[in-house]
Amino acid sequence: MESLLYAGTAEISIPDTSLRQGLIIDLPMLLKTTDDARNASCTLMVSIPKKRVLLKEVITKPGTLFSCKNPAITMISEDAERRMYAITCQNPLIQSQGILLFLRLEALAGTETSSQINAISFQIGGTGQSIIQSGGTITFTDPPVIQSKAEGMDLNIPNPFEYTTSFIYHLGADGEVQFTLFNSQGKLIKDFPIEFKNAGRHTFVLSIDNPTNVSSGVYIIRMRTERGLYHMSMVHKK
Repeated sequence: MESLLYAGTAEISIPDTSLRQGLIIDLPMLLKTTDDARNASCTLMVSIPKKRVLLKEVITKPGTLFSCKNPAITMISEDAERRMYAITCQNPLIQSQGILLFLRLEALAGTETSSQINAISFQIGGTGQSIIQSGGTITFTDPPVIQSKAEGMDLNIPNPFEYTTSFIYHLGADGEVQFTLFNSQGKLIKDFPIEFKNAGRHTFVLSIDNPTNVSSGVYIIRMRTERGLYHMSMVHKK
């Protein structure tokens, strides 16, 4: 059986950048390794802060080293502060150095003035590589959006859910509110109609009409108001 020689080191560079509230950008992740890395599929694990940044999708434009049109994105874990994603391309790398891929990110409301994107691990054909990361700090140039203590979402019940789940949400002032459902990779599942609501306590009911068409997993519900964006994770289980 022929053995493949895998690269011993990989250098990941995430350029420091700036984001405005609500802006969507494609953040490049640069890779420098040896030609041996081009012999097998690759998996990159990244850590994304939850409070100010939402990972919407991974972009592989022409010329990126990831040659997959739709890399597999899996949320591995999350805690109160961060989400961990594994991004896998089954095809060998096109070249040994250049832009590996782009992280498509959305800036969210919050009080933090900066966030750090981290490359946690990089595997080639299942073999772990050493990572030297430079950069990765995102600075928010606009004044921070301070979320009202009277505004936000309570935990949904039941969770996990199969057909229907609901939660209480609070508005700090009269105005429009819209809910949007994403999967754990940031792909848009459904935009709900914009509604005008008075300040105070309200209930939102999420129904899955045909659960067989919606895979089990973690989903993210986003509430957009005139004062900011609010996110909550929930689990759908068939």
